[in-house]
This record gives sequence, structure tokens and C-alpha cells, in this order.
Amino acid sequence: MTMAAAALLGAAAVIAAPCVQAAPAAGESAGAEGVRTLAPVAIWPGGVPDLPGWPGKLAVPVTEEARGGQVPGDRTLWNVTVPTYQAFLPPPGKATGAAVIIAPGGGFRLLAIEHEGSYVAQWLAAHGIAAFVLKYRLIQTPPGETNEAMRARVNATIKPGEGGIPGVADGLETLRLLRSRAAEYGIDPQRIGVVGFSAGGHVAGMMALAPKREDRPNFAGLIYGMPFASPLPALPPANLPYPPGTPKEPWLQPPATPAPGHLPPLFMASAQDDVVVQLGFRAFYDKLYESGYRPEMHLYQRGGHGFGAKPLGGTTDHWMDEFLWWIEGEGLTAAR
Repeated sequence: MTMAAAALLGAAAVIAAPCVQAAPAAGESAGAEGVRTLAPVAIWPGGVPDLPGWPGKLAVPVTEEARGGQVPGDRTLWNVTVPTYQAFLPPPGKATGAAVIIAPGGGFRLLAIEHEGSYVAQWLAAHGIAAFVLKYRLIQTPPGETNEAMRARVNATIKPGEGGIPGVADGLETLRLLRSRAAEYGIDPQRIGVVGFSAGGHVAGMMALAPKREDRPNFAGLIYGMPFASPLPALPPANLPYPPGTPKEPWLQPPATPAPGHLPPLFMASAQDDVVVQLGFRAFYDKLYESGYRPEMHLYQRGGHGFGAKPLGGTTDHWMDEFLWWIEGEGLTAAR
């Protein structure tokens, strides 16, 4: 059985349940492979902050809605206005102390909450990585508007990346909350990363680019998504300049010294037949490389856009294995 198929079969209930503000142990349930799924937790228990002038908010109230579900993995959430996170915790004896916030994609219009959310969380937790699925705020949809009509409206009225402003705020606040509650979840506050898909890759990427290094995740995975903001925030240099007299030939230079404000380690994965983001995805990699970074980069021969945890019978079925191996290779599963 492939990694993606196992994730589909073993996934726990998605984040459509009402949120709670109680301690993390409330509403705990046992899932496949001993993974513990906790009730969703409100990210802003004191009230969701307003974003004056944000174009994704309608003048009339909207109601959160779940669509799909007839096919396993295709359930989506719309009109999220009260963001939450939901914990998927490893079984006793498997927890490594590392954790990942998962930001599903959906063009900031919807959340692919299963195959880019709970299914990924279930798999990671079963392999020792605590996972927290982020249900972030979305561009609002009026009653009766179709997906196609909404896509056209959003593309015509909202600038690239602007739709993700509340999602980035929700992600950063989730990271802050998890670090403050790390002991409750059995995780290391300095081994909390984020992985995002498509629009969720914007959320993850912008979290990694937070102005203050202490506000950034400790590592980040960008899966067929990256910061869509135009222009991009300036990338801090990866390394300090070499001192005068250093040879210009790279093979003669000593190992570089990391710059104090460098970005966290980055993992990137996309399919080469992805016509949605492939050019921008590779351009972002090039910008990182030019700034001295060396992200882990996986370009699959095929897989299209949005493969997530869907079993397609190709190499994209194994991206989670490779993400886990990379986390291990970075030393993030070892106690510090």
C-alpha cells in the first residue's frame, strides 16, 4: 500500500466540528494507528481581529459551509470566518517532539481540508510528528455563487497574495499558541514547522518570511505553493559575506557562515506538469538560491496540481516519506 493510500484509509475526522476553547485534552478520540485526534481549538478565543479594508470580506454575514465528501478526500470548507487548529498527536512511544502546522490549499476561496489537511496530519502523526491542521480564514462567498464565478471575481478584484493576509495572521498566531502550549502537546517549542499546499504554501512561505526570526517556524515545507505576494518581501541573506581576500572560486572557499537573520530550512515539492504554479514555484526557488539558500527541492515528472495525499500511482505518492526523511535529516526528530 502506498503512503498516500494509507493516509486516505487512516484519516481521522476533519476539522468541521465546532471549535472549543478548553484544554487540549478535551474531546480526545483515538484514530487509526493509535493517533489521538483532539477537538478543534479557537485561534482567537478573545475574538477574531478585524482587517479593515481587506477586500475578501463581504458586507453581509456568511456561514461556514462544507461541500463535497462523496469521494474520499474531496471534502472542502468554505466561508471560514472563525479560524481553528486541530491536533493529531502521535501514539505513545512514537512521538519525536517535532510538530508541523498544516495549511491546506484552495486558492484562499476554500480549504481542501482532507487530502491537504487531515489525511496528511494522520500520516505524519502515525510516524511520530505531531500535526496541527490549520483552518484559516478565507475570502467570503455570497449565497449561490459558484466556484467558477467566485474564481473569476477574485482574480478580477483581489491582488495576488492579498486573499491570504488573514490566513498568514492565523498561521502565525497558531505558531505562537503552540509554542506557549508545547508541554501540553508533548512537543518541543523550537521544533515546530509548517507545511502548506498551493495557497497554503503562501501561508507557510509568508510565515517563514516573518520579519522577526523568533516569530518564524523552525522549518517549512512548500508543496506546489509559495508566497504569491507581489512584490515579495526581501529575502534576508542566508550567509555572511566572505572576508576580503577570500578566493572567488567556490571550490576554494571555506564553508559559509550563516547570517543571523537567515530563513529556516525549507523543503519544496511540485510536479513538473503543474500548469498552475510551476513557473512561479521554480522562480521562487531561484530567488532563494541566489540569496544563498539551498532548499531541499523535489520536482516530480508528473502529478499535476493538488496531488496532496491523493494516491496517483506515481512518485508524488511518496512526497510525505521524503518530507519525513528530510525532517529527520535536519536533526529535527532528535531531542535537544
